Amino acid sequence: ILIIGLTVLTLLLPRSAVFAAFLDDGWGARPIGMGGAFTAIADDSNAPMYNPAGIVQVQWNEMSAMYAQLFTGLTLYSGNDTTGGNTVHLDQSYISYVSKPSGYGSFGVSWANFTTTQLYREDTVTLTYARYGGDFIPALDNAWAFGVNAKYLRRGSTLDALTASDPVFQSGTSASAVTVDAGVLWKPEEGDFQGWRVGLTGKNLTQPNVGFQAVDRVPAEARLGLAYQAKQMPWLVPALDLSRRNGVTGVNGGVESWLFHDMLGLRAGGNRDEASAGISYYQAMTKKVGFRLDYGFTIPFFVQDTAGSHRLAVTVYF
Repeated sequence: ILIIGLTVLTLLLPRSAVFAAFLDDGWGARPIGMGGAFTAIADDSNAPMYNPAGIVQVQWNEMSAMYAQLFTGLTLYSGNDTTGGNTVHLDQSYISYVSKPSGYGSFGVSWANFTTTQLYREDTVTLTYARYGGDFIPALDNAWAFGVNAKYLRRGSTLDALTASDPVFQSGTSASAVTVDAGVLWKPEEGDFQGWRVGLTGKNLTQPNVGFQAVDRVPAEARLGLAYQAKQMPWLVPALDLSRRNGVTGVNGGVESWLFHDMLGLRAGGNRDEASAGISYYQAMTKKVGFRLDYGFTIPFFVQDTAGSHRLAVTVYF
C-alpha cells in the first residue's frame, strides 16, 4: 500500500532524508564526501545545488552526471502481504552543465531526481545564472559573486488498486511549482582575509506549494558556509556549513585534500545523521579536454542493516 510504504520509509530513514519534500540533501559525489559542507566552495558543476553564485569559479565548460543508490542492503517493500509486495529502492540522479565565464556572466542548467521505486519521485529542473559583483559595482571587484536559481519542482506518486480511491489523490497524483534560490560568495584574493571563503544561500524563497490535495509548502532554507585554504597548505581545505530549515538547525563539516598536482582528491566529513568519505581522480586528456571521476560514501548513524549510500559521478571538462 502506497501510504503504508511511505510511512515505513519515514520511520526508517534519517531525518535529513525525509524531513520534507525537495530537501536538497545528498547531491553530488564530491560534496557528499565532505559531509555536504560545500556552500563556500561550490566551484564545479555541483554548485547549483549548494550555492548558485559559485559557478563563476568554473573556468571550463563542465558537464557532469551522478547516480546514487541509497541505503544499500536495506530491503523495503511496497504492496500488501497477500502479494508479498515489490522491492523498493531509493535512488538519486543528477545531471548538470555549467558554462565557462563570458561577458554575459556564467550559466548553468541541471536536473535532480529522487526516486522511491514504484512509489514516489521528485524532479527538480534548475536554470542558474551568476556574475561577479565587480561587473556592477567596481569597488566589489571579483571578491564577491552573486547568483540565482530559477527552479521547476515536480513530485508524483504511483497508485495501486488499493490506493486509487484515496482522497489524498483525488485531485491528481502529481504536483508542481516554481521557485527561486539566491546565493552570495565572498572569496578575497588578497588582504588579511585571503584564503577565506564565505557562502550564503537562500533556497526555495517563495515556499512553493507542492501538495496533492492540502497545501504542502516546501520550507525556505538558509545556508551559511565557511571554508579556508591556507597559503602554507593549499592542498588542504576544511569547510563548515550551518543551515536552518523549518525551525531545525543543521551542521555539516568536512575536509578536502588534492594531491599529486591535483590528480587525486581525498575527502572526509559528516553531519548529525551520517559520516562520509570520498575520493576523486582527475585526468587531462588534451589542453582543452579532461575528465574527473568522483566517488562518495556515507554510512548512517540511525539506520541498521545497510551498507551505506554510494554515489558515483563523472565530470567532463571541455
